Amino acid sequence: MHPGLVISAFSCVALTAMAESEWRTLFNGKDLSGWSVTIDKQKPGEDPDHLVQVRDGAIHMYPDTDPSATVPFGVVTYDKIFSRFHLALEYRWMEKKFNPRKTQIRDAGVIYHASETNKVWPDSIEYQIQEGDSGDIVFIDEDGLTWAQPQPDLAPEGQGDPGLLPENGGTLRGGGKNYAYIGRFPEYDHAGWNRAEVIVQAGESAEHWLNGHLRARLGGFHHLNREGTLTKGKICLQLEGAEIQYRNVEILELDEPLSTNKTLLSLSAVEDKPVRQGTITATNPLDHPLSTSLSITGKDADAFSTTTNSMSLGGGKSAEVTVHFKPVRGAGRYSAGLRIGTPDQGTFVLLQGIGLEAFEGKNEPALQEIVHALGIPLKVGGTKLELDTKADVIGDGVAVPYFAKAENGKLKITALARFSPPGATPFGYVVKGTTELSELGKLADSTDVADAHQCLHPPLEGGSMTVEFEAPEVGFALYMKARQYTSFTDPAQPSEAKIPHTARVFPVTHFGGQPIANAYLVGFEEAANGDYQDGVFLIENVKPAP
Repeated sequence: MHPGLVISAFSCVALTAMAESEWRTLFNGKDLSGWSVTIDKQKPGEDPDHLVQVRDGAIHMYPDTDPSATVPFGVVTYDKIFSRFHLALEYRWMEKKFNPRKTQIRDAGVIYHASETNKVWPDSIEYQIQEGDSGDIVFIDEDGLTWAQPQPDLAPEGQGDPGLLPENGGTLRGGGKNYAYIGRFPEYDHAGWNRAEVIVQAGESAEHWLNGHLRARLGGFHHLNREGTLTKGKICLQLEGAEIQYRNVEILELDEPLSTNKTLLSLSAVEDKPVRQGTITATNPLDHPLSTSLSITGKDADAFSTTTNSMSLGGGKSAEVTVHFKPVRGAGRYSAGLRIGTPDQGTFVLLQGIGLEAFEGKNEPALQEIVHALGIPLKVGGTKLELDTKADVIGDGVAVPYFAKAENGKLKITALARFSPPGATPFGYVVKGTTELSELGKLADSTDVADAHQCLHPPLEGGSMTVEFEAPEVGFALYMKARQYTSFTDPAQPSEAKIPHTARVFPVTHFGGQPIANAYLVGFEEAANGDYQDGVFLIENVKPAP
């Protein structure tokens, strides 16, 4: 068990572990066999000033360089390509610092999934090594997802955008920015030798560990400026103007890990109502059985539980895990994580909960909390319950009154959340140029499920949460017919509402932590306070109608 993690009452029994002998040394402690040096403004492989040497069993950067010198930066690259692996090494800072960073904190790094390693900063993902910031994330001409601190003022001082582990309340952060730097995590480095570890599962996920502490999670790797996922690459050690040593560089290549049918499970519950539950299906992709444990970590671990603390999966077999959620600290968003197995061979599922103290009114969650709990990286225009009802768009919203089909196939609309008065509530579409309502379904009343009107993933009449339908030939608006009036994505549709905008539309690029295309979130208001979470829907395979 790693110190500093909050673990539920389960025991943390490992998967059948790989033998210690399967760890392989990448650096022999004697010379740079298997490694190549790239120094800025030099041909690859050339290091005329001997900036990189092997001393005392370590790769030593700038050992003989005069402290008054201005030095170039570079990388040392291992020759082989890796995809799924656990990399471990030790580093320590030495005395000297050099221009152009002589007055700045010491900086270096471990690079993985690297390509074009003839450059000083190859296309890659970086495990930052920097005084006070080791384990931070840098995307260099590549891209991926991680989790942000939703309250930046609470993050420690440091470099970059503030990050936070999702099980501790971090919110999904989309990519799209070169040299994106995500840091300001709690500090775990110290004087002397530090142990850095990176656990990478192809393009799916990575974990940055420092001195036994999990510092950062990231995943969904893809190329920034070209198509395709980023699943493999080389490993590099950086030299960036500070004297540093690396030693005990080892790697354990990994099998494909356990997988689950979802990487995020979102639940909601009211304090005095029955505990809500959800299921996760875990699959063993290997041809031999695995026995594994389950543990819950994170700041709200005590609000979640499972019906089992271990499982055994035959080769190629699957099993279900049931997770329960019960609010323990009142209203708000709850965060934890379910670890199935070890970091090397297991999998991690983010657990999110929306807790309510009672039904309706000021007890309801804000739309921003809802989208965070659903794994949607989106700014809805504010963190308070009541949002602007007058502006044409708010937050990341768009003015899209009408939709059209994006690609071949049916359209799909899914009920994501409902926090409104009880009662069956119809929803559907109205064809552009008309006022006739075409009903697609109804949000169910609360006869069978007491909190059906105050929950995530509200049921529809008939028990489903999703409706598929053929798109009209022309553009269409969405509507929801509530008690007081009918809300429309087109504000020009006739309505008895006393606010100008009864619906808000937001483009969605990720849902449940997974990428999604041609999708929009629609939040409806059925009163006048502008919370826009009386009915929240995801509509897929659509684009704005011309």
